[in-house]
Amino acid sequence: MQISKFTKPLIYLVFIVFAPSSYALQPANPELTGSDGNQYHLKDFLGKGKWTAVVVWGPGCPACIEEMPELQGLYDDKEKTNIDVLGLVLDYPSFSYAKIKQVQQFSEDYFITFPNLLISANIYYELGLGSLQGTPTIILVDPQGKVSAVQTGGVPRKAIENYIDRQKEKVDKVSLRTTSKK
Repeated sequence: MQISKFTKPLIYLVFIVFAPSSYALQPANPELTGSDGNQYHLKDFLGKGKWTAVVVWGPGCPACIEEMPELQGLYDDKEKTNIDVLGLVLDYPSFSYAKIKQVQQFSEDYFITFPNLLISANIYYELGLGSLQGTPTIILVDPQGKVSAVQTGGVPRKAIENYIDRQKEKVDKVSLRTTSKK
């Protein structure tokens, strides 16, 4: 069965809507090497009062290459959308620790400017997200730094934005109810 290019985003949207019930954790805060060679903690990028789309990807992954323009566009519009983007990069297809030169070359070739941290599948597991199922994997982290949804496979930018908008609406409704009870 072939899926049309119009149906595919709807399928992704359905999956990402159902993913949140499994999560509500704050990932561990390991020190990781950035693609710039500097050391960072994961929380340097998460829980700063804005949503973060974290993409787990590998430079040799064909689906990741296809996904990059969507994620770079989301990052480019972060001031407008209040959604940040962070990459967690591992070697593909081995899922071992990413090679910094390969990540730097990929970023240069594909004009990737969002920050990237080097990981392996073991580090992904240590973050508390379970076993890595594949790349790309999109992790949506809320403004408080908690994982809200995880989706393996490419997720269109619009689906990410719609999911986050729905989560914001839920928070607004809860805040409104709490305020009206006082």
